[in-house]
Amino acid sequence: MKPTFWQVAGKPKWLAGLALAIVVAIVFSLFGNWQLSRSIRVIEGDLPGKVATPIEEVAELGKPFLEAQADRLVSANVFVNNTVCAVVEGRQQLLEDGSTKAGYWVVFDSITSEQIHIVIAAAFYEGKDAALAACRKGPSLDFDTGTALVGRYEPSEAPALRLSEAAPLFSSLSIEQLINFWPLEKPKVYPGFVVSEKALHGAKDTTAESIVIGVRQTQTELNWLSAFYAAEWIIFSGFALFLWGRLVQDERKRIEAEG
Repeated sequence: MKPTFWQVAGKPKWLAGLALAIVVAIVFSLFGNWQLSRSIRVIEGDLPGKVATPIEEVAELGKPFLEAQADRLVSANVFVNNTVCAVVEGRQQLLEDGSTKAGYWVVFDSITSEQIHIVIAAAFYEGKDAALAACRKGPSLDFDTGTALVGRYEPSEAPALRLSEAAPLFSSLSIEQLINFWPLEKPKVYPGFVVSEKALHGAKDTTAESIVIGVRQTQTELNWLSAFYAAEWIIFSGFALFLWGRLVQDERKRIEAEG
C-alpha cells in the first residue's frame, strides 16, 4: 500500500521537524517585521505655532545636512555682521493664495556667542536695486546685545557663477561660496542657513518683506533597500515550511519505491 503524504508526515520525527520549521518560520517572520518597521520613516514637519528648537539641537558642526533637518524651526541668539552681505536672485515668495512672486533675498552673516557662524536669509525684495541697497546698508539691529533669531533651517545650495563683478549678486545661496566671497577665515559654520521669520532690515525700509517659503508637512518615506530585506525574510519564512514538506515528500517516495 502506498503511503500518503500525511501518513508519512504524521510520524514523530516529521512532526518534530514540522515544529522546528514553524519555529524557524516565526523567527524569520519577526526579522521581516523588524526590517519592515525600519523601512518606513515618518518625518514630522514643524508647522506654524510650534516652539522653535535651539539650532545646536538640530544642526551639527562638521556633519552633512540631513533631510530630516530641512524646514525645522530653529532659534539662536546671534550678532549680525553688517560688514558683509549678499543678494540672491531667483527667489520665490509664497503668497496667501498659494501663488508665488519672483524676487531677491538679502543674506547676512551672523555669529553666536560660541563663535559659530550662521548664514541668515534676512528679507525678500521684489526689486534688485532695493535688495542691493538694503545689502549695503545692513540690518537695523542691536549689535551690543545681539538679536533673537528664529527661522527655518534649510540646506545650502550648489555654488553658481557670481552674476556681477560690481555687486554681491548670486544666483544661488551656497554657504561655501559665501564663506570664500566675504571672506570668513577658518570659520565654524553650520551646514545649512536660516530663513528668518522676521525681516531684518532698516527701520525706514518699506520695500522689505519677511521671507515666506513652503514648509514641508508630515510625510512618510519608504526605504526600498530595507523593504527588500523584509521581503527576503518573509520568503525565508515560507521556505522553511516548504523545505519540511519537500523532505516529507522525498521520504514518502523512498518508502513507495522500497515497497
